[in-house]
Amino acid sequence: MKHRVLKSFIDKDSLQGYNEDDMYESINSERITFLITEGFIHGNVATEELDYVELKNTAKELGIEKYNKMKKEDLIEAIQEAKKAVNTNESGTIGEDTQVTTD
Repeated sequence: MKHRVLKSFIDKDSLQGYNEDDMYESINSERITFLITEGFIHGNVATEELDYVELKNTAKELGIEKYNKMKKEDLIEAIQEAKKAVNTNESGTIGEDTQVTTD
């Protein structure tokens, strides 16, 4: 996943330098967590900044149906809607105390 650089740093793994507003990409989740915690990179990446392949992977992870046939703009919209739904569920609007009855 790509993350926007908030303050300049040199990556200790690759020895590559990154400046503010560059995009940092790594599959090392521990490294990403450290850089986010220390304020070097932004924790979330705007959906619009992802390329088509990354959008399709994100859609797959979110369980969006028929993502393979969607255009980039449709993928962005579907991902944003799916993320809203996930955030709503995590915020407690649908919780353990909710009762569902069937007749």
